[in-house]
Amino acid sequence: MQRRLPGAMIHRIWRCRQCSAAAAIAAALVAATAARAEVYRCRDDDGVVRYTDKPCSTAARPIDLPDPIVVPAGPTADLLGEAQQREDTKRAARDEADAEWIEQHAARKAEEERLRNARVTATVVEGMTPADVRRIHGDPLVVSESRSAKGVRETWSYTLEDKRRLHVTFTDGRVSSVRTRKEKK
Repeated sequence: MQRRLPGAMIHRIWRCRQCSAAAAIAAALVAATAARAEVYRCRDDDGVVRYTDKPCSTAARPIDLPDPIVVPAGPTADLLGEAQQREDTKRAARDEADAEWIEQHAARKAEEERLRNARVTATVVEGMTPADVRRIHGDPLVVSESRSAKGVRETWSYTLEDKRRLHVTFTDGRVSSVRTRKEKK
């Protein structure tokens, strides 16, 4: 089954006087590869060469066109699949980051709640600031400080109502340990 280009289309292509012979041949090749129709070369009264799918005269013979060069297609790229895979990777990374943030947020909220409860019950716990301890017990009786490669450690000592000693150690501005001892006699 041969396919033919519409006559009006070929007529428009060939009617253009400014088309070069190379463009006309290229168009003829396109027409030949698309439909393998017969192509005729005609010269009009002005000497202009035209290519057409209809014979110009009864003596016109179709010209021999070379077979088209067919370049086989390479492996087809799955562009949609690749884009979907990139989106899935981004979504997984975002979901992982969101889950990590939610976990950290929950831990921060739990720590805030723990410290709030300790302040309400006037209990010194790890993580409190020096201001929190001062609000609960006032100024310490004894303050000792030590510096090392790990940082500054400061220990505050209090005497509690039941004659026990409370030692609160701060590391980098936060309570790092709380100890109670019976007072020595």
